[in-house]
Amino acid sequence: MEHFRPVRGIGLAASVLIGLVAVANIVNTATDWWSYTALRDYQDGNATIADLEQVDAVTALVTVPMLLLQLAAGVVFIVWLYRARINAERLTYATEHRRSRVWVWLGWFVPIVNFWFPKQIVDDVWRASDPRQQTVPLQDRRRAGLTTVWWAAFLVTQWLDRIYTRIYLREELTPDLLQTAAVVSSVGTVSGLVAALLGVQVVVRISDFQTVPFTPPPTVPETQHDYQDYS
Repeated sequence: MEHFRPVRGIGLAASVLIGLVAVANIVNTATDWWSYTALRDYQDGNATIADLEQVDAVTALVTVPMLLLQLAAGVVFIVWLYRARINAERLTYATEHRRSRVWVWLGWFVPIVNFWFPKQIVDDVWRASDPRQQTVPLQDRRRAGLTTVWWAAFLVTQWLDRIYTRIYLREELTPDLLQTAAVVSSVGTVSGLVAALLGVQVVVRISDFQTVPFTPPPTVPETQHDYQDYS
């Protein structure tokens, strides 16, 4: 597959960044619980303003790198997916794919369609690259259950992240709100960890499909007749 665009290296980079985002989310959840307990203790008279300022400083140190990691992971993943899509079109006709190349990028950002366009693109790239289904028309090929579970976990994580953000946009944060934010953050971290583990598997599997040359199954030779002279 020398004519293919290399995807294993960029796939490895995407996988590492996705893993780092998952770790950053765990740390962020820990700071959320710390923020809640610090504000609760302050209102109960068991903490000082200095304690709250320390929590705010640590939270800022965690939040900024986490946002940068999320941005980097998203960009690298989409670059990997774009390369994998180009390779997939060399195994199938481009018109067999349900979305054009431009949606590899736009599909993540356009409202409404970003709920299913990226999943369709990944599914089509997977099926186009799967060496076990090369003799079947693209849209007749089996979809991978792995991509479905990954996408479901990803959507749940995004939904929880929106709830979490709205809590912190409130004008006044109370201990109850911070506790709610910490609970949402905890559940989001778990779903995000699931999405990260499955997402890395998706990257690895498609990269493997496109790196290992496809060897078609051997053809069964026609029956050879032993012609004998019966005269």
